[in-house]
Amino acid sequence: MIPTAKPRRLLPFVVLICLVFFVVREPAKAADVATNAFNGLMTVADALVTFAGALG
Repeated sequence: MIPTAKPRRLLPFVVLICLVFFVVREPAKAADVATNAFNGLMTVADALVTFAGALG
């Protein structure tokens, strides 16, 4: 009997394979996406710091 893969273990593996494929096929677009994601996270972090500073 062949064991079936659990979805919780399979999904991250599939996402990782898709990301690697995207980076290999379109490295410039992948770099743009990563830069935009990082800038978005920095914007959220800056807004949280501003919010926390305004509380006190």
